[in-house]
Amino acid sequence: MKALLSVLLTSALAASIVASLAVAALAADGYVGCNNSNNVIPFDVLTYVIGTPILLPGTNPYPYDATMTPDGTEVWVPDSSGDRVVIIDVATNAITHTIMVGENPNSVVFTDDGSTALVSARDGDYVMVIKTSDYSVTDSLHVVTGSGGTYDGPGNMALDPVSKNIYAVDWYDDTLFEIAPDASTVLRTADVGMELWQLVVDPEGQYIYVTDRETAQVRVIDQATLTEVRTVNVGSDPWGIDVTLDGSKLVVACEDDSNVYVIDTSDWSTTIVALDAGADPRDVDILDSELHAFIAGGSITATDPVYVIELVGNTLMSTIPVGGNPNCVAVQPQVTSADVGVAGETLETPIRLGCHPNPFNPKTTIAFYMPERGAMELAVYDVSGRRIALLERGTMGAGEHRAEWDGRCSNGSPAATGVYFMRLRTQDGSKTVKAVLLK
Repeated sequence: MKALLSVLLTSALAASIVASLAVAALAADGYVGCNNSNNVIPFDVLTYVIGTPILLPGTNPYPYDATMTPDGTEVWVPDSSGDRVVIIDVATNAITHTIMVGENPNSVVFTDDGSTALVSARDGDYVMVIKTSDYSVTDSLHVVTGSGGTYDGPGNMALDPVSKNIYAVDWYDDTLFEIAPDASTVLRTADVGMELWQLVVDPEGQYIYVTDRETAQVRVIDQATLTEVRTVNVGSDPWGIDVTLDGSKLVVACEDDSNVYVIDTSDWSTTIVALDAGADPRDVDILDSELHAFIAGGSITATDPVYVIELVGNTLMSTIPVGGNPNCVAVQPQVTSADVGVAGETLETPIRLGCHPNPFNPKTTIAFYMPERGAMELAVYDVSGRRIALLERGTMGAGEHRAEWDGRCSNGSPAATGVYFMRLRTQDGSKTVKAVLLK
């Protein structure tokens, strides 16, 4: 499965998929937090048109992370200088809540069901536990650090969509923490590096990938044992990291190297994508429906861009001149177990499926690829697993196809705002993607 993408998708195919999906996108599918301009800038992930900046509250706010909720309706931005987390509504691009969490918050992650948010506190030994339904702080989970690091507190966090555990690293230090799926306790700890920074979990749940800024490596940690199984050398000061939804590629931004490294997990080979001289690439977020990686570029010129890398050919595709020292970026909802597999779904399959815009209103276009001619069915399901719309059924030839869902049920009634699942079934297996209808 890990080598499938490069075999099945050529550059021409990827370009045609992008063209077929370039329809009536929402005004703001992506968000980038900028330190010097004290705002979050929305942008369209297909046209790269920039929206009206969202000014963060307080004096000299410092957006350190941007994480989209699993249902795609909100973006949570920790303001490190303001000791708060700021919540932006995706439908309106308005700030709806600010929650004081204290002690330099720097990372947000959501539990698999989206009911709880965890916000790590760099200058303390805890993560704040927040109920997403009413934005109340319900607990603070003590995370025992103290191995001599610069800041001595929990840093970046990531969800394992298979085990549903949450993983955190000790800020600029050597400890990896495993947190229970309900955020109630720390299950295990392990010393796995020197100056750990950001991490992401393999969508198959086998590995935890962690950047180590001291050793200029990505550390590959076995999830079952929390032991290192290999390291992959990258450029100086690796900061951000993300993985494609099929697990085939890792994208690593190296701040002092001015390069991005794309790692093929089938053989651990690397491809260097050079950015502008002096660029400070930081956070990474992959938009899986387009196979594009978005990189917060840091401060180099008056334009201070977000870089867009095309992951079929591993090439720099475009830049988005946002200005203001972009530090963090979010372009798709946080991946959960619903994205990597549902009951009865074959995970290792050559078929591909994506939809855009997502979130959407009033309609979304579904693009899918079939490796050979055969029977197929494309349908929409609600969160209870009930099929509400049948989009396509019959025999189709090999290649790329597209369909459209107008947000209506089979009986013609409009579907309610919420999360839905597009499922493609073929003789080669099945694939499901999550979509969010906003009204």
